[in-house]
Amino acid sequence: MKIKNKIMLFIPLILWALLIFYFSSQTYKEQDITHIIDRYSRIINWNEIFGWVHFSYHGSEISIENKGVAHFIEFFIRKAAHFIIFFVLGFLTIRIWTKFTSRRLISFIGTLVFVVMYALLDEVHQKFTGGRTPLLADVWLDSVGGIFGVIAYYVVSFYRKRRRK
Repeated sequence: MKIKNKIMLFIPLILWALLIFYFSSQTYKEQDITHIIDRYSRIINWNEIFGWVHFSYHGSEISIENKGVAHFIEFFIRKAAHFIIFFVLGFLTIRIWTKFTSRRLISFIGTLVFVVMYALLDEVHQKFTGGRTPLLADVWLDSVGGIFGVIAYYVVSFYRKRRRK
């Protein structure tokens, strides 16, 4: 692969990192979707389905009883967003590493370091954003999302190679 093509691989990663930065720049109020969830959640009896779910996350009890339906659902949407956004970041990052080195361990470690560092910086950035709370638990969730992105990249690569044969 030519160096120009390798450099072009950075464009999606840079754009994705900027998108993450943009989302982290929004206040909680700007991202609040509880009013939308509240409007549509009345169709289903969520308490009947998920009333038994309760656990602690960063010292706060997550349950319908404690949070209410809208905030309970929003919690899972927000955490899924963390996972998915960093899944893509991990996928895009490993894609670049594999073009610059054939050593899988180096690619994996480089990607993991980048994803964890970006997750940490993302949480630090949130500290300076109104109504946002930086959480180490979110760094872990982001990192797991990134690792799954790496795994997905290797699975896709494996099946692409098999189809070419």
